[in-house]
Amino acid sequence: MAAFRILVALLPQLLIVLDVGGRYDLLFGLNRTDAGFSILIALFLVTPIATIVLLLVEVIRYLVKVKRKDPAQSFLMPAVAIFLFLEALAVDLYMLFSFKMH
Repeated sequence: MAAFRILVALLPQLLIVLDVGGRYDLLFGLNRTDAGFSILIALFLVTPIATIVLLLVEVIRYLVKVKRKDPAQSFLMPAVAIFLFLEALAVDLYMLFSFKMH
């Protein structure tokens, strides 16, 4: 579960790095290829899906702990998942409005 959390947290940052790297030609020409565009589009689609899955899993885990009256229950991980989901949506919206058609 920890590996999935780390992966989901890194996806929006990777999307930002690819966007900035493509704008300033820091990707050694990857941004001018079909593969580079495919990677960007795949991350554009996968990032919100992965964050919503993490959000649902964290909320379900939290609700199970509340139902069992577990004293170790904390709303920290669902809050982090909400933050990551909102971050992914913000990055996607930024990228969506910054695409230019040539």
